[in-house]
Amino acid sequence: MSGSSETSLVVTGGTLTVTAPYSVATNLEFENNGTASGVIVFSRTGITAGTATLDGTLTPVANFGGGIIENMLPGAYPGILGDQVVIQSVETLFNALDTAATAAADNADFGGHVTFAAESGNHILVIDGKAQMSAGTPFTLNPNEQTIVDEMMLGLFGTAANHGTLDISFAQRTNPNSNHPFIDAVVVADTPINPCFAAGTLILTTRGEVPVENLAAGDRLVTPSGGEEEIIWIGRREVDLAAALRPEAVRPVIIEPDALADGVPARPLRLSPDHALYLDGILVPAKALINWNSIRQDHAAARVTYYHIELPRHGALFAEAAAVESFLDTGHRGIFDNAAEAVIALPAAMQARREAESFAPLRTEGKEVEALRQRLAARQSGVRLAAPPL
Repeated sequence: MSGSSETSLVVTGGTLTVTAPYSVATNLEFENNGTASGVIVFSRTGITAGTATLDGTLTPVANFGGGIIENMLPGAYPGILGDQVVIQSVETLFNALDTAATAAADNADFGGHVTFAAESGNHILVIDGKAQMSAGTPFTLNPNEQTIVDEMMLGLFGTAANHGTLDISFAQRTNPNSNHPFIDAVVVADTPINPCFAAGTLILTTRGEVPVENLAAGDRLVTPSGGEEEIIWIGRREVDLAAALRPEAVRPVIIEPDALADGVPARPLRLSPDHALYLDGILVPAKALINWNSIRQDHAAARVTYYHIELPRHGALFAEAAAVESFLDTGHRGIFDNAAEAVIALPAAMQARREAESFAPLRTEGKEVEALRQRLAARQSGVRLAAPPL
């Protein structure tokens, strides 16, 4: 939690309708413990236009009462929205927040944009605090409109809205008093990446190998380059595989001893499927190397606790003597139980940042990966394990 004294829980599969700004120091938190997502609906009377001093300037803001929305997660399958936040009559809220000299023109412009978006399926994305239209949208928001949309998201999610990507779509709702329908904004996140070490993994530090769960910020690690790097943060996430909607997406991958090279790994290495190994100068997710012999998923596990280690810069470290990547925040820090931020970026935005900011090229397919698979296949021994039935 973020220090709030009270929390209202949005139960899984339930809808919470807010008809008045909720109490100061009250957060709204999605439960997320089942197969259906939760919904928060802010009616027009559930939000007021207030002011706040930002960088010394009195600025209009959306007043949700002093708390933020927490634990908002994406859908588990393509086409499923996941947790949703609905702002009813969003153009009316926009009008109340717009105090610029160009307010009349802005209001008309924004109203036309969201009506068109509701009819055409276009979206607004808020990426790291910057509002922009989805790909292919034939119009843009002006700077004042972008600022106001960002302030709406800050009111909902706090500063976490400036460290990820939110997707805002629009829906029409019947207006009994007019031929012009109401336009509602529907805010969602999307599927996260889950790169982590399983509990028990031995990490090479300057004081020897240490289980990942016993490490702390400030510990120094030995890197494949022969240098040292200090841990600045460790993320922790507990996963109930029996309750997961897509267990294969989070089920640990086991890399058997000597599968990568002689003595590498030194012991069975358990990683989340998206955690990348540093091999032959490239980063390859563990799931891309599964061969159901020396590298396979652990179908005996019911629960797993994952950890991820953040260094001052994205790089490699040794886990069970294998070179693997450190944590790279591409907008998914919120997947960890101990993260201060709840917002999770969309896959396209995360992938773009991962490719741009990785210390080595990320490869999931292609000639380099196929050559690596063939080299690892030559090291296999014993009876080949069949892939489990779908």
